Amino acid sequence: MQVKFLVRKLNIIWALLILSACANPSATISGGSEVGYISGNGTANFLKIDQRVKAPDLASVDFEGKQINLNNYKNKVVVINVWGSWCSPCRKEATELEEMYKKNFDQGVEFIGINIRDSKVSATKYIKNFGITYPNIYDRDGKLILGFKNSLPANSIPTTVLIDKNGKVAARQLGPIDRALLQGFISVLVEE
Repeated sequence: MQVKFLVRKLNIIWALLILSACANPSATISGGSEVGYISGNGTANFLKIDQRVKAPDLASVDFEGKQINLNNYKNKVVVINVWGSWCSPCRKEATELEEMYKKNFDQGVEFIGINIRDSKVSATKYIKNFGITYPNIYDRDGKLILGFKNSLPANSIPTTVLIDKNGKVAARQLGPIDRALLQGFISVLVEE
């Protein structure tokens, strides 16, 4: 019993350390060495239907001033990508995500980007430079992504989270997307 409690406590501490390391992409630790973003290792999770929990309330305004609310995407699969303009892997995957958005849109799949730890000017330039047409939310302090802490948290940059048609967190990939894997997740969720 004590071992289980200790493991759970260590997992919570680990998660907090990861989130705090992401708090500022140019933060420094004692001694002056720079702490960058936490890069995911490509780990992917896909939850069975009975393991899924309701996605957090995700409501904000996108970069064009339009209201974005996850509750408005009922009966749709939603792909949420957490990114920063300062993140090299994010820049590498930006074009692929846009292509996947266009490819899957007619199947009832929506994409939402969440920009964190960035200036609004840099984030806006990123969206324009990569020709991203799906909605993106500015979440400088990462408060919106904390809502995923009880399911599949976005504890690296980039992270991609998928929401099923019932509004439940179904899958996550930490780190840059694997296009084939993400398409596989999307296809399974569209068929559910």
